[in-house]
Amino acid sequence: MRFLASLFAVCLFAQPVFAQPEPEADSRPVLVELFTSQGCGLCPEANRYLGELDQRENVFVLAFGVSYWDMYGWTDTYARPEYVQRQRTYLPRLGVNRLYTPHFVVDGVTDAPGWDQDKVSEAVDARLAAMPDSPSITLENGPFGSFIVRLDGEAPEANLDVWLIAYAPGWASVEIDAGENEGLEMLHYNMVKSLTYLGRWSGGAGEYRGEAYRRYGTVAIVQGANGGPIYGYARAEPQR
Repeated sequence: MRFLASLFAVCLFAQPVFAQPEPEADSRPVLVELFTSQGCGLCPEANRYLGELDQRENVFVLAFGVSYWDMYGWTDTYARPEYVQRQRTYLPRLGVNRLYTPHFVVDGVTDAPGWDQDKVSEAVDARLAAMPDSPSITLENGPFGSFIVRLDGEAPEANLDVWLIAYAPGWASVEIDAGENEGLEMLHYNMVKSLTYLGRWSGGAGEYRGEAYRRYGTVAIVQGANGGPIYGYARAEPQR
């Protein structure tokens, strides 16, 4: 996984020891989430496109495996119920009437189907052009192997949700033995391994603690409550 050349105040790479500088706060990379399934015939190409998106310096991506394709003969090895719930929570705000894959969600404010790469790219560009002011968010090593998330500043909404995500950086391959993708060595990119809700934030200095999985990458996210816009995130690379 490459390192971004420029780090932004609302999207800091938290290192084990060294604090990072706080550059300009108005250009943080957009967070793109992909809801994908090993049982979905259109998802392999969407997974590959997600990896391409991550090569843009103004984009960071995460992929969530979902389980509602499991009924067709193959149990997704990355899927967890909380990932399906995350996608379901987005639907009313996005005006989407059903769960589907591959489904891209851009910074929590807009979405696009995975088979329409132009629409995904347009959504990313539109968010970058209208990036709101964001609170300060940092991710630090805490005691007993935990992570500490610190927030400060004005809350863009009355209530915001704070999340901690562990993900496996880069590419991984899984051999699919049944279902629509039977026989395929399916590529995956930046697959989420855990999703933990840390609590609500309404402005000012806030501190939250979550379990650390240091062999994975970690992302702390602050977003509007109940599937609202992403207002900031901080990242830590895996600690070997």
